[in-house]
Amino acid sequence: MDILKYIQKQYSHFNLTDNELAVLGEHITVQHFKRNQLFLEENTTCKKMGLLITGIAYSYIINNHAEEVIQDFYYPSGPEILFDYESYFLQKKSNLNIKFQEEAIVSYFYIEEIKKLYNEYPRFLQFEFLLTQQEFVKTVHKNQILQVKSAEEKITLLQHQNPKVFELFPYVQIASYLGIHRNTFRRVFSKH
Repeated sequence: MDILKYIQKQYSHFNLTDNELAVLGEHITVQHFKRNQLFLEENTTCKKMGLLITGIAYSYIINNHAEEVIQDFYYPSGPEILFDYESYFLQKKSNLNIKFQEEAIVSYFYIEEIKKLYNEYPRFLQFEFLLTQQEFVKTVHKNQILQVKSAEEKITLLQHQNPKVFELFPYVQIASYLGIHRNTFRRVFSKH
């Protein structure tokens, strides 16, 4: 797969020039990941940004009971950017793990390498702003879900905001993401 063509297609609205794509390509690494492998591990600082090309992944934190609490879902042509914005922007160790649910191909780059190119290629900075904007919208959606009271409202809102999640991920993970016990989720979801 030609990663640069994939990026050009996925982000066609950004109109990256051939020269900009070539420069970006010099900094991109393509890696195959196996099921359950981590892209980001907690207690490390996030230094790279990944684009999920194939496969699916999710992010989670470990709670006080040593259980995974799902924070987000990732899949191609959806939320596909693998990154911990808080860790990167605050330069602190991440509390997130980003784990692959199945085998995946990811193209990634180290952010500091791209930042060095901002003076010569200012549109790369605009690209970062675009990605930050997407993260902000995701955060607003998650906040809306957490503010609604009933399990039924949470499920309905997620179905409206991100219906593909229900096709790709196990219900136990969706229940965790919504902050609903898995039995409650199954009972309420079966009525939909």
